[in-house]
Amino acid sequence: MIEDATEAFGAIDILINNAVVRHLGSIEHFGTAEWNEAIAVNLSAAFHTIRLTVPSMKRNGWGRIINVSSIYGMRGAPNRVGYVTTKTALIGLTRAVALETVTHGITCNAVCPGTSETPVHEEALRTVMAEGVSREEAERRFFAGKQPTGRFIALHELSLGGGSHG
Repeated sequence: MIEDATEAFGAIDILINNAVVRHLGSIEHFGTAEWNEAIAVNLSAAFHTIRLTVPSMKRNGWGRIINVSSIYGMRGAPNRVGYVTTKTALIGLTRAVALETVTHGITCNAVCPGTSETPVHEEALRTVMAEGVSREEAERRFFAGKQPTGRFIALHELSLGGGSHG
Protein backbone atom coordinates (compact mmCIF):
# COMPACT_ATOMS: atom_id res chain seq x y z
CA MET A 1 0.00 0.00 0.00
CA ILE A 2 2.72 2.48 0.99
CA GLU A 3 4.86 1.51 -2.03
CA ASP A 4 1.88 1.90 -4.37
CA ALA A 5 1.01 5.34 -2.97
CA THR A 6 4.62 6.51 -3.16
CA GLU A 7 4.90 5.28 -6.74
CA ALA A 8 1.63 6.96 -7.73
CA PHE A 9 2.17 10.29 -5.95
CA GLY A 10 5.93 10.56 -5.55
CA ALA A 11 5.83 10.88 -1.76
CA ILE A 12 3.49 10.60 1.17
CA ASP A 13 3.48 13.93 2.97
CA ILE A 14 0.40 13.41 5.11
CA LEU A 15 -0.63 10.14 6.75
CA ILE A 16 -3.96 9.74 8.51
CA ASN A 17 -4.45 6.51 10.45
CA ASN A 18 -8.17 6.01 10.92
CA ALA A 19 -8.81 2.26 10.73
CA VAL A 20 -10.96 0.84 13.50
CA VAL A 21 -12.72 -2.28 14.65
CA ARG A 22 -14.88 -2.47 17.78
CA HIS A 23 -15.99 -5.54 19.64
CA LEU A 24 -18.17 -5.30 22.71
CA GLY A 25 -17.98 -7.68 25.62
CA SER A 26 -16.82 -8.02 29.19
CA ILE A 27 -13.22 -9.07 29.82
CA GLU A 28 -14.23 -12.63 30.66
CA HIS A 29 -16.23 -12.96 27.44
CA PHE A 30 -13.84 -11.12 25.13
CA GLY A 31 -12.41 -13.67 22.73
CA THR A 32 -8.82 -14.09 21.64
CA ALA A 33 -9.76 -13.59 17.98
CA GLU A 34 -11.51 -10.29 18.78
CA TRP A 35 -8.53 -9.15 20.86
CA ASN A 36 -6.05 -9.98 18.11
CA GLU A 37 -8.17 -8.25 15.48
CA ALA A 38 -8.45 -5.09 17.61
CA ILE A 39 -4.67 -4.99 18.12
CA ALA A 40 -4.02 -5.61 14.40
CA VAL A 41 -6.49 -3.07 13.01
CA ASN A 42 -6.53 -0.34 15.65
CA LEU A 43 -2.85 -0.31 16.60
CA SER A 44 -0.52 -2.44 14.48
CA ALA A 45 -1.81 -1.00 11.19
CA ALA A 46 -0.94 2.52 12.40
CA PHE A 47 2.49 1.37 13.59
CA HIS A 48 3.30 -0.22 10.23
CA THR A 49 2.09 2.68 8.10
CA ILE A 50 4.09 5.12 10.21
CA ARG A 51 7.16 2.87 10.15
CA LEU A 52 7.00 2.64 6.37
CA THR A 53 6.20 6.32 5.75
CA VAL A 54 8.62 8.10 8.10
CA PRO A 55 11.81 7.40 6.08
CA SER A 56 10.56 9.34 3.03
CA MET A 57 9.18 12.11 5.26
CA LYS A 58 12.62 12.40 6.86
CA ARG A 59 14.28 12.54 3.43
CA ASN A 60 11.89 15.32 2.42
CA GLY A 61 12.27 17.16 5.73
CA TRP A 62 8.52 17.43 6.19
CA GLY A 63 5.52 15.31 7.09
CA ARG A 64 2.28 15.20 9.03
CA ILE A 65 1.00 12.11 10.81
CA ILE A 66 -2.48 12.17 12.30
CA ASN A 67 -3.68 9.22 14.35
CA VAL A 68 -7.39 9.05 15.06
CA SER A 69 -7.78 7.77 18.59
CA SER A 70 -10.93 8.31 20.64
CA ILE A 71 -12.23 9.86 23.81
CA TYR A 72 -11.92 6.26 25.04
CA GLY A 73 -8.17 6.49 24.53
CA MET A 74 -8.18 8.85 27.51
CA ARG A 75 -10.74 7.14 29.72
CA GLY A 76 -12.06 3.67 30.40
CA ALA A 77 -15.41 2.22 29.46
CA PRO A 78 -17.02 -1.08 30.41
CA ASN A 79 -17.34 -3.87 27.85
CA ARG A 80 -14.84 -2.29 25.45
CA VAL A 81 -11.51 -3.70 26.58
CA GLY A 82 -10.07 -4.06 23.08
CA TYR A 83 -11.16 -0.64 21.89
CA VAL A 84 -10.07 1.22 25.03
CA THR A 85 -6.73 -0.59 25.14
CA THR A 86 -5.84 0.00 21.50
CA LYS A 87 -6.98 3.62 21.41
CA THR A 88 -4.97 4.31 24.58
CA ALA A 89 -1.92 2.62 23.07
CA LEU A 90 -2.36 4.65 19.88
CA ILE A 91 -1.92 7.81 21.97
CA GLY A 92 1.31 6.35 23.37
CA LEU A 93 2.51 5.51 19.86
CA THR A 94 1.73 9.08 18.83
CA ARG A 95 3.77 10.52 21.70
CA ALA A 96 6.77 8.31 20.93
CA VAL A 97 6.73 9.05 17.19
CA ALA A 98 6.24 12.78 17.79
CA LEU A 99 9.37 12.95 19.92
CA GLU A 100 11.39 10.84 17.47
CA THR A 101 10.48 12.88 14.41
CA VAL A 102 10.18 16.45 15.69
CA THR A 103 13.70 17.41 14.56
CA HIS A 104 12.98 16.20 11.02
CA GLY A 105 10.11 18.58 10.22
CA ILE A 106 7.54 15.89 10.97
CA THR A 107 4.64 16.29 13.37
CA CYS A 108 2.65 13.41 14.80
CA ASN A 109 -0.62 14.15 16.56
CA ALA A 110 -3.63 12.23 17.79
CA VAL A 111 -7.19 13.45 17.65
CA CYS A 112 -9.62 12.03 20.17
CA PRO A 113 -13.16 12.62 18.97
CA GLY A 114 -16.13 11.76 21.09
CA THR A 115 -18.93 9.42 20.12
CA SER A 116 -20.57 9.92 16.75
CA GLU A 117 -23.91 8.45 15.78
CA THR A 118 -23.58 4.91 14.40
CA PRO A 119 -25.91 1.89 14.15
CA VAL A 120 -24.23 0.39 17.24
CA HIS A 121 -25.07 3.48 19.28
CA GLU A 122 -28.59 3.64 17.87
CA GLU A 123 -29.15 0.07 19.08
CA ALA A 124 -27.92 1.02 22.55
CA LEU A 125 -30.32 3.97 22.66
CA ARG A 126 -33.24 1.82 21.53
CA THR A 127 -32.50 -0.64 24.32
CA VAL A 128 -32.75 2.18 26.87
CA MET A 129 -35.86 3.63 25.16
CA ALA A 130 -37.50 0.20 25.44
CA GLU A 131 -37.59 0.89 29.19
CA GLY A 132 -40.16 3.59 28.43
CA VAL A 133 -37.91 6.64 28.41
CA SER A 134 -37.72 9.35 25.77
CA ARG A 135 -34.88 9.54 23.25
CA GLU A 136 -33.64 12.69 24.99
CA GLU A 137 -33.48 10.85 28.32
CA ALA A 138 -31.87 7.81 26.68
CA GLU A 139 -29.15 10.05 25.21
CA ARG A 140 -28.65 11.78 28.57
CA ARG A 141 -28.12 8.40 30.25
CA PHE A 142 -25.92 7.15 27.40
CA PHE A 143 -23.57 10.15 27.61
CA ALA A 144 -23.56 10.59 31.40
CA GLY A 145 -19.95 10.56 32.55
CA LYS A 146 -18.71 9.74 29.05
CA GLN A 147 -18.90 12.79 26.84
CA PRO A 148 -18.87 16.36 28.11
CA THR A 149 -21.02 17.66 25.23
CA GLY A 150 -23.85 15.33 26.21
CA ARG A 151 -24.61 14.75 22.54
CA PHE A 152 -23.33 12.88 19.51
CA ILE A 153 -20.45 14.50 17.65
CA ALA A 154 -21.63 15.50 14.17
CA LEU A 155 -19.65 14.22 11.21
CA HIS A 156 -18.67 17.74 10.12
CA GLU A 157 -17.10 18.23 13.56
CA LEU A 158 -14.76 15.28 12.90
CA SER A 159 -13.53 16.71 9.61
CA LEU A 160 -9.81 17.44 9.47
CA GLY A 161 -10.41 19.86 6.62
CA GLY A 162 -12.24 22.54 8.57
CA GLY A 163 -15.89 23.42 8.39
CA SER A 164 -18.28 24.82 10.91
CA HIS A 165 -18.08 23.64 14.49
CA GLY A 166 -20.93 23.86 16.93
